[in-house]
Amino acid sequence: MDKEKLSPKEQALIDAARREARAPRDAPAAGAQAPKAAASAAPAKATPAERLALLMETERAETLERKRKMRRYGIGIPAAIIALFALWVFRSSRRR
Repeated sequence: MDKEKLSPKEQALIDAARREARAPRDAPAAGAQAPKAAASAAPAKATPAERLALLMETERAETLERKRKMRRYGIGIPAAIIALFALWVFRSSRRR
């Protein structure tokens, strides 16, 4: 994918995924020194399924909001254009 075509949110998600992918490679070196301290200090991470569910939920909420805006403006703007056209036709026919 081209970086120019990604939104800032998508780029942040990709960066987070790359950091997670690098973490297992870096973890054995840190984990070999103090495995119990690292395990107790690290908070419980969400599973990939939980993260995916959260991502899907936020995307669904954004989609619903976008659809709501489209419905609101999708009716009003064309109605205003048609009203202006009707007024123009009415004014132009009354001059003659």
